Amino acid sequence: MRYSKGFTIIELLVAMLILLFVMLGFLAGLLNYMRFSLDARMKGAMDKLVKDWSGYLENVPYNATAIANASPSFDSGACDPTTNQCSFESIDSDGDGIPDFYDPYNGNNNNFWNNPTSTAPWLWVSPTSSAGLPNPPPTNYTVAERRQVYVGITVATLTQSGKEIGKAFGITSWYFSPTNRQYKYESTLLIKRKP
Repeated sequence: MRYSKGFTIIELLVAMLILLFVMLGFLAGLLNYMRFSLDARMKGAMDKLVKDWSGYLENVPYNATAIANASPSFDSGACDPTTNQCSFESIDSDGDGIPDFYDPYNGNNNNFWNNPTSTAPWLWVSPTSSAGLPNPPPTNYTVAERRQVYVGITVATLTQSGKEIGKAFGITSWYFSPTNRQYKYESTLLIKRKP
């Protein structure tokens, strides 16, 4: 038998296996990058929803019908300006660590990833209802196919000595992470003083 130049079948198989592992590693990295990029876009949309709704509610006059008639989701509350805490921010009826005033779900929020519009009854504005507000911002954004960011708003009446002095709006935006389906949210408190 004569020796001829070239590669043996074993050498070719080893080279193909090495190339396959390199390609699989590159593909896994690319898929992770795409998931984290989508997660970042969803977080950006979540920030935008909170800012849009905060700006919108700040600009709607207090005596506008939709604001004046907003039925409070929570009993009358009081806010302490020295601690920046409001009485309704301590209620957590479902025990998930998120005050109900900022919680769009009644139960463990991570369990709602497959039915995200099944929100709690205490929301004044929900992903499916803008509470009759005139020309409101959207209540959800579609970031990618089957990937949405939602907003929900709760209302509490602020009282002092038994008289209404304003309304507090709990604005919460959320989504379920494309990487692990975990509930992620951002909340803010907006207080409108009665004129």
